[in-house]
Amino acid sequence: MKRWILPILAMMAALVTVLSACSGGGEATPDPSASDFRTIRIGKGTTHESEVIANLYAGVLQKSGYSTEVVDSPDDRLDVVNQMAKGDENSVDLVPDYSGNLLLSLTDGGRKNPKATASPSSDQSDASDPRVSKSPTPTPSPSAAFNVHGMSSSDISSTLPKVLPDGVTTLNASSAENKDALVVNQITAAKYKLSTINDLAEHCQDLKFGVPNGFEDKSYGNKGLNELYGCAPNNFKHEDDQEKLSNDLDDGSIDVADLYTASAVVKDNNYVVLEDPKANFIAQEVVPVVRSGELPDSAKSAVNDLSAKLGTGDLVFLNRLTTGDKPISSKDAADFWLKENGF
Repeated sequence: MKRWILPILAMMAALVTVLSACSGGGEATPDPSASDFRTIRIGKGTTHESEVIANLYAGVLQKSGYSTEVVDSPDDRLDVVNQMAKGDENSVDLVPDYSGNLLLSLTDGGRKNPKATASPSSDQSDASDPRVSKSPTPTPSPSAAFNVHGMSSSDISSTLPKVLPDGVTTLNASSAENKDALVVNQITAAKYKLSTINDLAEHCQDLKFGVPNGFEDKSYGNKGLNELYGCAPNNFKHEDDQEKLSNDLDDGSIDVADLYTASAVVKDNNYVVLEDPKANFIAQEVVPVVRSGELPDSAKSAVNDLSAKLGTGDLVFLNRLTTGDKPISSKDAADFWLKENGF
C-alpha cells in the first residue's frame, strides 16, 4: 500500500468514529429549568408491559432534569383518561398505552365516535408523527360508527387525539408493538398446514383455544373471527397469564393460544404466529398519553426521543428481563435498557 494512503485511511476512520458517536444513542439533553417544574406523575398503565414503559419514561425525563414519580393508575384505561381530563389530585400527567386498545375503548369498539373526526387543529395534538397518513379521511358525525379494524397504525395514531376527551392528547407513537395474535406450536401447524387464520378457519370448531378472560366479548374475539374468517371456536380455556398459556400450548392442553406478539414465550418456543390478512387484531403501538398543555416542551421532546428509539424487539427484550424464573423489577429493566441505548 502506498504511504500516502495510510494517513487518509486513518483520517477517514477517525471521521467515521466521530460521526457514529454523534448519530448513535438517544441521550437526553438536560433542561436547566426542569428542576423548577413540579414532579411529573407517570401512571403504570393497565398491563405489566406498560409498567416497564412507564419506568422508561421516568428514566428519560430524569435524565432531562425532571423529578418524576411512577404511580399506580386505574385498571380501566377509560378511568385513567377521564381522571386526566378532570385534572384531579389523583390524575397522572403521562401514561403509556397501546394505540389500538385505547381507540377501541374510546369508541366502544368502533361503534360510536365521542367526537367528530375532522383533522385536529394545532392545539389538539402535542406532537406531529411523520408516520401519520397524509391522505384525507372522512368526517363522520360524533355518533357514526367507523371501521376500526380497517385502520392502519398511522391512521389509529392520528385518530386518537380526535376522540380523547378534552384536556388529553398523545405524543408520538412508537413503532414498538405488542398486539394479540393467534399462535400454534410447530406440531399443530404441520398437522393442519397452518400459516394464516384463513387456514385455521375450517378447523376452529374442532380445536381448543386458550384465551384471556373476556376474549369472546371483545370485537376481535368470536365476533371478529367469525365475521372476517368464518372461524367459530366453541371450546375455550381461559387464562390471563401468558406463561401459563404458553405452557398449555407447549404440552398440548390447548391447540391455539391468544398470545401477545412481544411476549418472550413466542420466540423462545418457536411458535407459529398465524398471519392475520384481514386485520382482525388491529395495530397496537406504544403511545404516550398526556394531559394537554401540562408538560414543558423539553419533557415532551424527551419522551418523543424515547418513542423514536423503542422498537418491538426492545419490548420482547424487556419482557424477557421481567418475566420467567429470575425476573428483575420493571425499574431495573428500564434503567438497564436506557443505559444500553445511550440515554
